[in-house]
Amino acid sequence: MKPSARIPNRRLLLRNGWLGLAMAALLCWPSGGHASDKKKAKEERDGIQVPIPIGHKAQGIKLPDFDENGNLRMNFEIGAAERVSGKVMEMSDLKIEMFGEDGASEMMMELSHSQIDLETRILSSAEPVTIHRHDLELTGSHMTFNTRTREGKFTGPVRMLIYNREEFDAPKLQKEESDE
Repeated sequence: MKPSARIPNRRLLLRNGWLGLAMAALLCWPSGGHASDKKKAKEERDGIQVPIPIGHKAQGIKLPDFDENGNLRMNFEIGAAERVSGKVMEMSDLKIEMFGEDGASEMMMELSHSQIDLETRILSSAEPVTIHRHDLELTGSHMTFNTRTREGKFTGPVRMLIYNREEFDAPKLQKEESDE
């Protein structure tokens, strides 16, 4: 073969090589993703932002928690807090007011001493916790509560006091009256 015949093949090979490299880069480049993936990644990345440096204490803190639409979900009122690490904050005299989708107050939680994992947003307490709602009061000796999903669990002795028992019995009484 003549040397001049091989040069066009080399140019073609180089041109195709760069084209292949560019295509591989585009295929491997992270895509924008779906909106739900971005939202989930943002929630996992953000956690709770607390303006307290590690190792410092603060008193009288109010931290609002908003949903993705900017509606107030919860309001944390902390009597005293200490940022133990980048991930953990210990709190005393904590009150959490929770709001419904309509913006009305749904319930209030009171914790004498607790700690929260700022990344996972899981609140835990080894001391008694009380939840107040318009129709009941719930007290448990230990609690874990996921502030992101608003799901919690009591362990140890749990006491529930129902204020408006008539409201619970009313549907049953109405059904019995309609059957007669």
